[in-house]
Amino acid sequence: MEDIVESCDRTPTPTKSSSQRRYSPIDEELEGLQDVAEQMMHQLTRGTVELDVISIVGMPGQSKTTLVRRLYNNPSIVAHFDVRAWCSFPQTYNVGKLLLEILKQIIAGKRITVGGHSMADMLRKSLMGKRYLIVLDDIWEVEAWDVLRSSFPDDTIRSRIIVTTRYHHLARNLKSHSYPFHLRMLNDDESFKLWQRAAFQGEICPPELFEVGQRVTRGCKGLTDLIIMIAGSIPKKERGDPKLWLKVARELSSHSLDDLLMKMIQSSYDRLEDHLKCCLLYMGLFPNGYEIPVSDLLKWWIAEEFVQNIDTLKLEETSKSCLYDLVDRYLITVTETKSDGEIKYCKVREEVHDFCSRTIRVEKFVQLVVPYNPHQPAVDTDEQRKCMYIHDTMKNEYSSDKAESFGETQGSLEFIAHPKFSIPHRTNLYPLLNDFRLIRVLHLLDMYLESSWVTAFQSLTHLRYLAIFVKELDFKWLSHLLHLQTLRVRSSYTMISPAIWKMAKLRHVDINEFSITWEENERVNIVESSEIVLYNLKTLGMFYMSVAHMTPNFWEKFPNLEELRLHIDEFGDVPDDSVLSRKFDFPSSLKFLSLCDIFLTDEVVLTIARLRHLETLKLSEIYFTGEKLLDLNDNEFPALRVLKLHHVFMMQWICSDASSSFALLETLVIKSCSKLEEIPYSFGDIETLQFIKVISCRKSVLESALQIQEYRREESNFQVQVSYKD
Repeated sequence: MEDIVESCDRTPTPTKSSSQRRYSPIDEELEGLQDVAEQMMHQLTRGTVELDVISIVGMPGQSKTTLVRRLYNNPSIVAHFDVRAWCSFPQTYNVGKLLLEILKQIIAGKRITVGGHSMADMLRKSLMGKRYLIVLDDIWEVEAWDVLRSSFPDDTIRSRIIVTTRYHHLARNLKSHSYPFHLRMLNDDESFKLWQRAAFQGEICPPELFEVGQRVTRGCKGLTDLIIMIAGSIPKKERGDPKLWLKVARELSSHSLDDLLMKMIQSSYDRLEDHLKCCLLYMGLFPNGYEIPVSDLLKWWIAEEFVQNIDTLKLEETSKSCLYDLVDRYLITVTETKSDGEIKYCKVREEVHDFCSRTIRVEKFVQLVVPYNPHQPAVDTDEQRKCMYIHDTMKNEYSSDKAESFGETQGSLEFIAHPKFSIPHRTNLYPLLNDFRLIRVLHLLDMYLESSWVTAFQSLTHLRYLAIFVKELDFKWLSHLLHLQTLRVRSSYTMISPAIWKMAKLRHVDINEFSITWEENERVNIVESSEIVLYNLKTLGMFYMSVAHMTPNFWEKFPNLEELRLHIDEFGDVPDDSVLSRKFDFPSSLKFLSLCDIFLTDEVVLTIARLRHLETLKLSEIYFTGEKLLDLNDNEFPALRVLKLHHVFMMQWICSDASSSFALLETLVIKSCSKLEEIPYSFGDIETLQFIKVISCRKSVLESALQIQEYRREESNFQVQVSYKD
């Protein structure tokens, strides 16, 4: 283990900036499944008007989940159904937890109060009258379906449930109008095509590899995931070497199908650089099938020092490079992307997760010191590096007196993961955390903390990552955390005092609402001092700020700030002319800017246009004085790739030369802009435009988007994807 940890210090610097790379999924995993996908699309959108259960049966590694995920995220499917939910089944499951998981997706953003009703009743009532799509992924037993089925009403409006399973008898026992889809193995031709696309990612396969490639794929016996794993088992820069593929072919011929997957996963793991082994095993701590938020994962890797870079300002790029390396090797799968193409959620492949669980024990990568955790096995207690992992199924088992069972190992604990974990109110964290002095990552964002948390955190001076949900926060309570890199807070009231300037290692401050409070003499001293600078800060928001304080001198305190979420105080109500005409600045280094609840004046637009590195702009709750008009004719946004408009109260949008104003725009999202009549037709001239998403707008806005789509198709045969949702 010591060798693994030490080697993490030697993370290579990526040769290409990861911030320039977007995840571009290719259809390699649907090879041989196109006919099934077409039939399923028909049954999902047409077929019987009654509720139908569509089941897919196949052995592990046949891409059942991949097929369904592609359909689930298809824009036509998204537009067809009122609500959707995805639920993955562990081998041991809790019905209440599964129902809650589905319910949270159905009533997204609303508070769940069960009251006198059961969770099943609440889910049923939430679905009534809606055309819904529910995915139940990897069901192991008929009893699970029998318990859930009463929660799904049939309002004869073509609602659908998709079930994936590896068991034929389970599919036969589902009462449905559709026959189960039984996935077949790929034939030799399909296997070879899949291997080519996966190994060379759209590029031409060298002719000298044809013969050995066919030998490799024949050895895979038509199993989709095995072909994909093998395609990624050799590093990209070495995939043109026939000798390496010949070695793989020989290995395949000497193993049974049951052993092949694990053999190839072991081979892929052995070829990983040591820092990538750390990153992969770390992901194996989470439950099988758990979708990990990438924005958090990258920060956790940095906090644990798995990724390092001589230039500390580029740690995020290095971390992202590691993620894409694991994706390229097909060890992890992407489950959701952002509108800009960046990866939003990912998970470890099922077979890889099994491998990680075993390797964690063998290599003693972490010590799991919670003996009553059903999701993780226990290992020896004499290791130096230790980890406590608590999952939400433990919420009824946790109590402060059980902290004593951790024994003498507490002082060496480094990490706590808390996905969706909650414990009863008024639980005292102090006995649990007081002696865990080496914790680096503490994620408690889904658990409301009582006031005792302030005392409990006093000894956690090694924290690098902290995410908490509290009633109120005063920054001075955390000012002793001098190693802190990431702070995420959900709070009804947050006050950031001048103590923030002591925390020089801060990289990301993500708080739902906050402002910096200081005496006037303190503000002047800090702003004018050249020594008080947060060089490492990359993300800041949601920041409530006065226009008067938005000066170049202030923003110089954050010379490397890339993401800013800002609420300008004076623009909250109808401002007077003196405020509207006041000049102000944004940090020139910004790549992401979110502005909320402001009046969009010509001065604001000009200030934004001066941000030459800005790639993403999000405008929410935007008002106008006089005419409800957004005129961008004289402004250019040279680096902008993503533009999001949410509750922008304009009637007209003037932009006669969009190809000049938005030369690199790829994604346009318009949501709840109820007064907007149409998208400027000139957006059809933007050669880089790939995606237009319209949500809860006038029908004329959708019609203008479709006109742009048709124009692009006629002019350049280039498809602009249009998505619409009421």
